[in-house]
Amino acid sequence: MVLSMPRPYKHPKTGVYWYRQRVPSSLGVRAKGKVVSVTIEGRTSRPKIGSHLTVSLDTKEVSKAKIRSGDVQFQFDLIWQSLIDGQTRLTQRQVVALAGEAYGIFKGAEDDPGDAAIWSKVTQENARTMAGKTLYIGREHGMENRFGPFVDLVLANHHLQIDDDSRRKLIEQTAIAMQEAAALLLRRANGDYGPDTVVQRFPPVEVLKPLGAKTKVALSSSDDPNTLTGLLAHKQRTQTKKDDTFDKYRGCLKDFIAFIGHEDVRRITKDDARRWRDALIGRGLAKKTINDQYLTSLKVALNHGVKEFDLALNVAANIRDERDAPAPSGSKGYSAEQAQTILMATFRGSSKDLAIPYQRAIFWVPWICAYTGLRVTEVTQFQGRHLREENGIPYLLITPDDGSTKGKNAWTTGIHSHLIELGLLDMFRAIGDGSAFYTPYPEGTDLKSLSDHRAKSAGDKIAEWVRDEVGIAAPGNRPSHAWRHSFTTLSRTHRMDKEARDYMMGSRSQTDAREGYGDWSPEVLDAEINKLPRFDVKASDWRPTLEPVRPQALKSALPPRPPIRQRKPRAKQA
Repeated sequence: MVLSMPRPYKHPKTGVYWYRQRVPSSLGVRAKGKVVSVTIEGRTSRPKIGSHLTVSLDTKEVSKAKIRSGDVQFQFDLIWQSLIDGQTRLTQRQVVALAGEAYGIFKGAEDDPGDAAIWSKVTQENARTMAGKTLYIGREHGMENRFGPFVDLVLANHHLQIDDDSRRKLIEQTAIAMQEAAALLLRRANGDYGPDTVVQRFPPVEVLKPLGAKTKVALSSSDDPNTLTGLLAHKQRTQTKKDDTFDKYRGCLKDFIAFIGHEDVRRITKDDARRWRDALIGRGLAKKTINDQYLTSLKVALNHGVKEFDLALNVAANIRDERDAPAPSGSKGYSAEQAQTILMATFRGSSKDLAIPYQRAIFWVPWICAYTGLRVTEVTQFQGRHLREENGIPYLLITPDDGSTKGKNAWTTGIHSHLIELGLLDMFRAIGDGSAFYTPYPEGTDLKSLSDHRAKSAGDKIAEWVRDEVGIAAPGNRPSHAWRHSFTTLSRTHRMDKEARDYMMGSRSQTDAREGYGDWSPEVLDAEINKLPRFDVKASDWRPTLEPVRPQALKSALPPRPPIRQRKPRAKQA
């Protein structure tokens, strides 16, 4: 599949370069609405595919944009191919086999399982989740939150996309397997090292491919150990690193090969590696990017040649970017004075003639972000029906049912008493079950499948208001995300429980599985969120209108086109 390679284009307002490509005609509507992952300079974004796939290159420098667009296009090509191949529908045997890998992850701890009380608690929490007794978020979200990360880990190991029905089955089987694994570790912790009679029920994992899927195109040099791409291909075939890791290595090696003009490993010199490093520095790449991505890719390939073939030495072994790390350029979040200025400005609203939902967003969303640290779209997409109350304590349910959340997780967040005094609960109750901050969609619209959710526009309006009307230059040029940093800083200053904070922010640890155990009651979240002091802002009685807004149907529209390059007028000849 060969598509024309677009050029990066500059956003006319922000000056940030973007990259987009039309969906291949062979995919048609199959791609629309799919959420994909694109990694740029170590940051992963998850755009939804519309008629085009569009991502920000996160730079205002044309030289960096050109470099990054090549890597992005490589990832786009992989996305198109995976969608053409289609999702795998797993058989029951395959589901159980993959669940067995999750069992194996825990079984690896049986030699030294730790305290029996931990595994006793784990089995209890697993059972509660499987029985649908998880508080506040329901069985489906509870199962996804508790067992979904392990499913994702197993699927990533096999570079698999599976359909929704297969995922539901795999989560159920993974839950059973993990409960069995916890029971095994409980026995081991109590000194019982009798035979493991469970492991034999899991069949081996076989190659999983959708019917009719195309195999990957072979590298031009196959497994030829005399070439860089050949060494990398051999390493990929004989080791178990994730495919996306090798894809990143391959993209960096392409850059090196283009730089020196060949890929014969016996002709590569230390001077080649040094000159390449110097050229990467000259392009303005960060020290970490050069060392951890570009130079690592070269060292990995050459080191494989030394270890498994007869390459004499790794000429790039000692080549590094040794520059000092850049000094911090300032706070990542708003200062106390900036926060106060923005929050005071909410009582003036916007001078522009904005739609009613955007008027509400400009007033309420900065306050909510300031007191919760939530991502701006998680706030702007919030539906009134998810304002909940338990034992007289109100809380917010953040759920992917409203649009999208990080990792497709659901969680709950406490509401600061200052927000309640400002009238937040009254506002949501007056608006009703639907959206407060964007024009609602017709009833029955699947908010999770929208490729360009209106909540994003609300976030853009707030950012423009902060920049253009309030006149605050946001840290990192991210006006709404800066609240997330400010909230985190305040939480540390006022000794908020870290686990509670991370839970409410939807950013729990991906490495410590214990942080996913148990529930967070509204009483606990309320106590933690109210450790934060009130912002010292003189409030007025003005609030944006609560006038209801009629739903509007979806419009089929293309993403904004890149600006057309205009020719300069020719100078008139005298």
